[in-house]
Amino acid sequence: MNIRHATPEDLPALSELRDWYIANSNATFDVAPLSAEAMQAWFSQFGRGPHRLLVAEQAGRLLGYCSSQRYRAHPAFDTTIETSIYAHPQAARRGVGSALYQALFEGLAGQGLHRAVVGIALPNAASLRLHEKFGFRPVGVFSEYASKNGQFISSQWLERALES
Repeated sequence: MNIRHATPEDLPALSELRDWYIANSNATFDVAPLSAEAMQAWFSQFGRGPHRLLVAEQAGRLLGYCSSQRYRAHPAFDTTIETSIYAHPQAARRGVGSALYQALFEGLAGQGLHRAVVGIALPNAASLRLHEKFGFRPVGVFSEYASKNGQFISSQWLERALES
């Protein structure tokens, strides 16, 4: 398995994976597939600094991705990132998430960050276990604060201290 920074050539595979999660889960709160323009806008926020997009691939096939992005636009949150991670359904439970997060957090060292936060739509025991493995700790639940496909969704929020 190869972990690397995403490139524009990855956009079709990234879009396909996101679309699968949009249609088949509550892991993302998008309710419809994203247009090519929306995917390009999403992709453009990432680089080599604190806001990164990493992909895992094997034999030219996307196995998953993770990201660290701005938590909120206010300057007071400049040292906080929000993470996301998605594994291809056929690559689940094969270490993809662990490999992605290992590379992400190693790469973020020295970026002047203080906290990472993540919201996990419930239920999702596998994602909670992965985040706890990487030092995230629960801080609270937003109860039924989103709605998708006629169902209310709650999210467990977690945080992790980062070394500057």
